[in-house]
Amino acid sequence: LVDALGESPLPETEWRALAELLGPELLADLLGISPSSLRRYATGARRTPDPIAARLHFLASVVADLRGTYNARGVRRWFERPRSALGGRAPKDVRRGPWDPDDEGPRAVRALARSLLVGSAT
Repeated sequence: LVDALGESPLPETEWRALAELLGPELLADLLGISPSSLRRYATGARRTPDPIAARLHFLASVVADLRGTYNARGVRRWFERPRSALGGRAPKDVRRGPWDPDDEGPRAVRALARSLLVGSAT
């Protein structure tokens, strides 16, 4: 049950938290949407489409892992800095265009974020 809940997107709560932490420009870029679409979805003016809700939830999970190691500024910078584990690419550059959390690039980003959480627990 806990795993199922952890995989369930809740855009109504995730929009505000991620926009505050990442800023609307970086969040829109990470989601692959325009800043104006972000505003409409975040305010509830438009229903968040399921693919965008899945990406938003994925980012919320990555950010939750990073918050175990980084402060807010560090989380933002983590997405923009090249990582050797990602072939020298920054996490924000691993995906382009419409992406799915189950794609290879996003899965590598999530694994990298989780490895930081595991490493800080030891």
